[in-house]
Formats: sequence, structure tokens, C-alpha cells
Amino acid sequence: MQDSKSPRDTGSSSDTASEPPAPLDTDQLRRITSLHRGFTYQNLYAVGCLLRLRDAGGHTLLVEKDEDVEVALPGRHLYLQVKTRQNSLTWGAVKGSVERFAALRAEHTAGRRTGTPKLIVVTNTVPGPELLQTTRQPDWPADVSLLWPGHPHPNEMWLPPAAADLDGLLRWCTEQAAQVPFGSLHPQTLVWKLAARVQYASTGAHGQLFHAGELADLYEQFVEELQAFPEAPEVYRPHGDEPELTGEQRVRLVTGFSGSGKTTWAAHAAARCPFPVTYFDAAQLPPAAVPGALAREIAARHLSGSDAAGLPNGAGIDVLRAVHSRLARDDRVIAVVVDNMHHLPSDDVHLLVHALPTARITLLGQPLPQLIPLAVQLGITAESLPGWTTDTIATAFAAEECTLDYPTAQRVLAMTAGLPLYVLNSALLTRTVHAGDTAAFCDAVQAQTHLTPTAQELILDQTFEQLSEHARTVAALLSIAEVPLSGGELQQLAAAAGITRPTVTARAVRELASRGLAQSFTDGHTALHDALRPLAAQAAEDLPAQTAQDIAHTLSPLLEGHRGIARLARWMRLLAETGQTDVLLELTSLESFYEGGYPRELRAVMADLADDADRDTISRLEAHNALATWAYVETDWDTCTRHVHAMEDLVATGDTIGPRERVLLATRQLPLYGLAEDVDALDAAFETALASIPAPSSYERALRYSYAQGLYFAGKYQAAGGAAAELADDYRSHLHLENAHLFGDTTALRQAFESSETPDDYKRLADCYALFVKSCRKLGIGYGLVAFPAMKLYLFTAAWRSAVDLGQDAVETLMQVGETRAALDLLDRQLIPVANDYNLPEDMVGLRSQRAVVLAYLGDIAAARAELDALDHYEVTPDQAYDIQHQRRVVERLAAHPPTPGS
Repeated sequence: MQDSKSPRDTGSSSDTASEPPAPLDTDQLRRITSLHRGFTYQNLYAVGCLLRLRDAGGHTLLVEKDEDVEVALPGRHLYLQVKTRQNSLTWGAVKGSVERFAALRAEHTAGRRTGTPKLIVVTNTVPGPELLQTTRQPDWPADVSLLWPGHPHPNEMWLPPAAADLDGLLRWCTEQAAQVPFGSLHPQTLVWKLAARVQYASTGAHGQLFHAGELADLYEQFVEELQAFPEAPEVYRPHGDEPELTGEQRVRLVTGFSGSGKTTWAAHAAARCPFPVTYFDAAQLPPAAVPGALAREIAARHLSGSDAAGLPNGAGIDVLRAVHSRLARDDRVIAVVVDNMHHLPSDDVHLLVHALPTARITLLGQPLPQLIPLAVQLGITAESLPGWTTDTIATAFAAEECTLDYPTAQRVLAMTAGLPLYVLNSALLTRTVHAGDTAAFCDAVQAQTHLTPTAQELILDQTFEQLSEHARTVAALLSIAEVPLSGGELQQLAAAAGITRPTVTARAVRELASRGLAQSFTDGHTALHDALRPLAAQAAEDLPAQTAQDIAHTLSPLLEGHRGIARLARWMRLLAETGQTDVLLELTSLESFYEGGYPRELRAVMADLADDADRDTISRLEAHNALATWAYVETDWDTCTRHVHAMEDLVATGDTIGPRERVLLATRQLPLYGLAEDVDALDAAFETALASIPAPSSYERALRYSYAQGLYFAGKYQAAGGAAAELADDYRSHLHLENAHLFGDTTALRQAFESSETPDDYKRLADCYALFVKSCRKLGIGYGLVAFPAMKLYLFTAAWRSAVDLGQDAVETLMQVGETRAALDLLDRQLIPVANDYNLPEDMVGLRSQRAVVLAYLGDIAAARAELDALDHYEVTPDQAYDIQHQRRVVERLAAHPPTPGS
């Protein structure tokens, strides 16, 4: 059907809907409009008085009583008459008010009303000439005054200024409403709500009265604590040497990558904090809203309801200062934790800190460039949490039913930097992807063959991608180096990678450091953050093959000649990577080569050399000797025997074999004859080898030591100890050492060692003392103080593994003579640091189980048990398991029967 409405009908209907009909009586409309304008102005002015009432210290506000608005203040009572006019205000408009006020004044004079009265006429227009002239007459009452736009009251500056129209007054009231602390309403919404309440009160409701104490509810102020620390895990695992929440400085800045456990640490540390703590998360809030929101949290937690609601009007930072003033008034010191503060501009954080001048503030954030100037502004240094220790890592992996020994726990620590989330995710992936085999997980991640990305990679990948190209390249170089580099060393590597300008390299280092991805040390060296190594390693693999080769060849000579285990180990692997296997073979011939944490990757290199038929016989013999020695150190006798037999075959077939090589073979054969308890073969081999070399000589002394070793392994401890003691005397004579050198101050011994032409013989003398000590222990007889010079000699000669071994015997000696505290000091200050510094994790189990017993003898049974309990989470060898069980029995015996002093 067609629409029945005509276009004219449609248009007429539309016009009627959009335009109301004209009034029949325009004068009536003007009167109505004027009336409502006046009442609305009056109501809004009352709203303005309400919004300023607390600032003025007012008690109550009344509407439509004896005057339009009345305000009771301490010692005075204001009567406000609000007049709105189209034209100037005349004397006739205020005459009635002034006359009525005379009666009100009399009431106050008679004491029937309290306070000194004042009448204030508020108008939206300028007073006319006649009225102004009247107010200047001598008989004009001193307690009556006018207030108009641009002319505030000289003694009541808190009063809302008169506005020329409703819009102006509404704007002023809205500005005031925006300063109400902790308001939950939009400012203009609050103004109209208050205007409605004023109008309702004007009808007689609620006694036409507003009390200052009711304003918080009237304003709908929301003073409630909305934030609390995120729920801590059921089992909290602390960081190593975990700091307290508040330090010596009033403000501390703790930074760390996402997943480093900053918030969890702060939540746990808050329980031990001596001050009440407020937690505030700055994330997801616009910076401008942070001061007011923080003020609300502090007020809700630390101020009573009346104190919080009665804060003076203000916005943002002013409210925060007011909250602090209330706390300072009562001498209350609080602690505040601001989380995710990297979301805030540095200037805003600076304002927050200075708004709380006595609070103890802990700022938590991610390491970003903008935090550097902030730390400078605050005069502090950014800190980072230490991360989990190997013990905590072992506990976390054990909770996922994963196995790992002490060395593997250190690998996890190096890969994750001990950051809690990264460790927990690694444990989860180990269980779900690698069937609980932690070593397999580490191998896959380090070889970049893992298929499931780790949380560490996912979290840091975005940060890494935000770096400039040069910064990523420098990160790759630091990853390749693996050790801290000086500025000059790093620049040489950068040049090999195509970055020839030192300023570019320095800028890249600063960029990495500003994001917490690199650390600069006081000696000028720079290292990559451990957590970034997997990503930086990927970047290193993306370098062109020729560039990578140039970098390796540049790095190798930079590391050569350093004794530090980290640089030495990296250099050794570089020798293999750059084809310098002859140099590597020379290193394996040194006795000290086996005394530190050598890179295990070198075994594969040595195995390839030993099996390479194209290599010369001597090189293959040296390679088999290295493999046999490694197996000997680890008491892997089957592997050791196999390589010794290979050495025998090479000696038998080689025509370039000399006295050195034959002695080398003999020194490997003699201990094996002893292990087989074939003393006849041991004696015969020793005599045969001895007959082919001059005596006395270094060869002869080496054979005599290996023969004594063979006797020891054969169980001939008396003969072994005697042979070792006799050989030690010969070494002392050869080195011109007296008892004063060995048992006195270490200065003389060190001087003799440093000036010797045969420094390796000092290590061999220590070997003799060590074998004597072991033999005495097997015989159950005392060995006096011999362990001490042996340990010192090992330390001088960088024989770290042997120093730790003999050091434990020295600990036993101290225990036997009642020097238990000195025994603990020896463990804590020398032996355990040596094992840590020189990568000897396999020795840590024995050291710590021994430490547990020492602690028990000192009476600290709880610490002793804790030490042994920590070891339970590691995968241990049968010998280590037996040792732990034995030491635990000793600890429990001491717990039941504490030793008497001096026993």
C-alpha cells in the first residue's frame, strides 16, 4: 500500500515535534525563567559553600532559614543573602536584608545565638551608584558587606567568588568538585547532586542543615584500600642473600626483568618490615591518576575514617602531600611499595617520592633507559635481586620430579640467571619435554635445538628486538666471548664484526646497560646478563660464517695467558674451534690443566685427535693420556684402563717414542696395577721403567710417585705412606725448603715458589704430602700438620681441585685439636670459594656435608640439618650418598649428645 501521509502532513508533524509552540504570555515566561535562574544560582552558591566548608573549618551549613545560606564557623556565623539581577543591584534590593539582620545581630548580642554574626550579600551584578554610596557612609554597619564578580570578601576568602551568570558559577563549582579527595563521582555530577540536595533541604528536609562530618558521604568519597600484594605462592623460595624491603637509604630502586620475582619478594619481605606497608601497582593507570590513587591507598590503610574523609580539598599530588602531613603529625613512618613504576615518567616518580618525605619507599620496575636519570635525580643506585641459588634451583626441579646433579644445577643457574619464573618454567619443560632429564634440557637449550620456547625467550624476545642493530651485534659479541671484556677488547671484536667506530660500540654498550641487558664493572669490563645469553647466542649464530671466524680468531689471543678459570676455559674451547689443537695438546700435558673446571667439550676434541690415524703418534699418545687422566680424576677406571691400553699400543708400534713418552706411559700403568692388586706386576713395571732413566731426575721422581700411588691403590698403605714421605724429603732437598718454609708464615714459601726455576715441583711435593695424609687416614693414624703445607702448596700452584681435597683433611686436623671455629673459617673463606671460583661443583657436596658436621660441633644443629637437607635435592653419586648419610648420623648423634667444651 502507498503511505497515506502526504509530504505536507509529514513536514508539519516534524516541525511540531522540534519546535515548542510560542508562549501565550511572554511576561509570565520571563518571570518564571528569572525565578528559576535565581533559585538555581542560590543553590549553586550553597553548593560552592559546601565544597569549601572543610577548608574554612566550618561546622554546619543551613539553607533557607533566616537567610538564603547560613554558615556556622568557629567564633562566627555568616548570613548569606544571594541576589541575582539583570541590572545593577540597588539599595532597595538589599534594604530588607540589612533591616532583618539587625534583629539577628540582637539575638547574638543577647547570647541566644553563638558566634559573631556577619551579613554578606552575594550578587551576580555590580552594585549601583546609590548602593555603593550608601555602603561608604559612616553609619553603614561594619558587619554587613557586599560580594560581587571581581570583588571577593576581604576577610572570608574561602567563600565562592560571585559569578556573572550560572555558567560561570557552575564552572567554578565543577573545578572545586574535581579537588574533592577520593571522589567517586564525575565532578559535574557531584555538583548537580549537591544542588539537588540543597534544593531538597530548602523545603525543610533534614532540618535544612548540612554537617561538615557528613560531607564524605555526601561527596561519595571512596576511601578504601583497593590494592594489596598479589597472593604469594604457597611455598616461597627466597633469593640468595635476599635483601630486606627497606634498606639504609629512604628510597630504593629495585629493577629486574619480568619474571625476576620482584613483586613476590616485596610481598614476602613486607611481612618482616618494621613499618606498616602499603602496596601500589602503577600499571594500567594514567600517570595523572597515580598520586590521587596512591593517596587513597595510604589513607585507607593508615588513617582513621575521619582523618581520611576530612582531608582538605585538592587533587593528585596535593592530596598525597596532605595524607603525608597527617601521618607526620602523628610521627607515623610507613613503607610504600610502588610496583611497575617504569610505566610512570621519571618526573612523576620524583614528585611522588618528594610528596612522602619521611616514608620508606621501594620502587619496583623493569630495567629501562628512563630509570637511569631517575636514579640520578634521587641520588640512589638501582639494585637487582640476586636470583635463586643452586640449592633453590635444585629444590624447584625436585618439586617437578626432575633430576640434576650439582654441576647441572650450576648450568641452569648460568642459563636463567636464577630468575624464579625462568627457573620454574625450565623445570616444567624438563619434566614435560625431556622426561625429567635436566642435563638433556640444558643441552637442547644451549645447542638451540629445543622445540618448545622457554618463558625466558618469550619474555625477553620483545626487549631484544627493540634494540638497535649495533646493540644486538654487541650483545652477540659478548655472548661469543662469554666472559667480561674491557672496552678495548670489545672494540677489537666489534671491528672484526664490522663496527669500526669506538663511539658506536660504546653507544651500543650504554643501550644494553640502560635496559639491564649488560653490566659494567668498576674495572672497566662489560658482561652480558646471563638471562639474555640464549637470545644473544641466536644472534651470534646469525652472523656470517666469515665474520664469526674473524671474531673467534680475534678473541683467542685476547684471552690467552689469563689464569682466571672463566677466560682460561673459554680460550681452551677457542683453540679447538680455531683448529689450534697442537696448543691444546700442550696444555693437557700440564698437571694444573686437570685442577680446575676444564671445559667438558674438550673431551670430544681429544677423542677425535686420539682416533685420527693421520695424526702423528706422539699427538695421539698425548690425547689418550689426557682422556686417561680425566677418567682417573673421576675414578672411571674402565675408561682409564682403555686409554692406557691404547697408549701401550702406540708406544709399542711407534718409532718416535722417547724417554718422556715411556715414563708418561709408566706413570699411567702403575696406578692401574695397584688397582688390580697385582703388586708383582707393579714392582716389575716400576723396576723396568726405573732402569731406563737417569737418577736422580724429574723422570725418576715422577715414577717413584706413581709407584707409591700404585701401592696405595693395592691397599699397601704403610708402604705407600713411607714411599711418599721419603719422596717428599727428596723434593724438599731438591727445592731447598726448610720446615720454616712449610709450616711457618706463607710469605717465605711464596717467595721461594715465585723465584723457582721448577715451579711444578712444588705441586709434586704437595702430591707427596697428600698421598702420605691419605695413607695415614687409611691406617687410622695421625698425620700431624702435613695437610696444611700440602694445601698451601696446591693453592700457590693453582692446583685447585687438590687444594680442596687436602683442605678437607686440614679441616679434620683442626677439628681434632678442638679448633672448630677455625675449621669453619677454612671451609667458608677458602675451600668453598675455591670450589665456586674454579668451577669444581662436584666437590661441593663433600665440602658442604663436612661443613654440616662442623656446624653441629659448634652447636648449630638447625643449620647443620638445613645444610644436609639442601643436598638431598641433588642427584649424587653412591659415594656422595654414603658420605651424606654418614655425616647426618654424626649430626644427629651430636644433637642427642652435644659435645662438651674443648672436646
